[in-house]
Amino acid sequence: MAYDLRPREYRMKRSRMFLYLVPIVAITLGIPCAMVADGGPSASVTISFSVVCVTFTGWLCYAAPRCGTRVDVEGIHVRGMVTLKRLVWEDVQDIRAEGNPAAEMRNDGPAVLVFVYGRDGRRMILPSVDDQHVDVERELAVLTAAWQELRGGGWSPDSEAAVLISQRRTRRQALWAGFASVPLAFFLVLVLELLQFSVDMPGWLKAMLNPFVILGVVPVVFTLTVIASYRKQSHND
Repeated sequence: MAYDLRPREYRMKRSRMFLYLVPIVAITLGIPCAMVADGGPSASVTISFSVVCVTFTGWLCYAAPRCGTRVDVEGIHVRGMVTLKRLVWEDVQDIRAEGNPAAEMRNDGPAVLVFVYGRDGRRMILPSVDDQHVDVERELAVLTAAWQELRGGGWSPDSEAAVLISQRRTRRQALWAGFASVPLAFFLVLVLELLQFSVDMPGWLKAMLNPFVILGVVPVVFTLTVIASYRKQSHND
C-alpha cells in the first residue's frame, strides 16, 4: 500500500468538542458572575478573578480545537493543550491499535486507541485516531504504510527499544490488573461487614473488620495483585 504524501490531520469532532467545552466555559464564567451578584469580595478581587477566568476561557477555546495528530513526510506530530511532540519516522519502532482499559469505566470513551512507540520504549497516544473518530483499521494501515515508506531503506528494529517496550507493557498490564482488583476488594470487605450482623463469626475475624484494618486491605490487595501480575507477565514474555 503506497502512502499518500499529502499531510493528514486528526482532530476531535466539533460536536464532541462542543459538549466538552460548553460546561467548562459555563462554570468558569459563571463563578465571577455569581461573585458580582452576591456582592462577595472587594471590587479589585472580583475584577482580578474575572480577568483570570476570561483569559483561561479564551485560551481553552483557542487551544482545545488545535489538539490532535498530524502526519506528514517528516513524521508524526501530536499537539496537546500546552505541548507539541514530534517523532520522526526513523525513530518509530511500532504503531499499534490497542484496547482502552478505561472504556469499561466510561461509556463515552473510545474502545480502541492508536499508539506509536519510539526508541526509548515509550508509547505516545495519537489523539483522535480512535474508533470514535476514524476507521481504525484503515487509518492504521495508512500510518503503517507511511512509516514503512518514509523511515528509510537502512532502517532496522532497535533491539534495546523492543526490550523497553515489552517491559513497559508488562508494567502497564500489572498496574491495570491492580486497579481492577480494587473494586473486588471493596466488595469482599462490604460482604464481610454485612455478614457480621447475621452470622456468628470467629473473634479473630471480627477483630479484623475494624476500620483501620479495612483501610489497609485495599492497598494490600492492589500491591499483591500488581506483583503477581507483573511476575506472571514477565514469565510469559
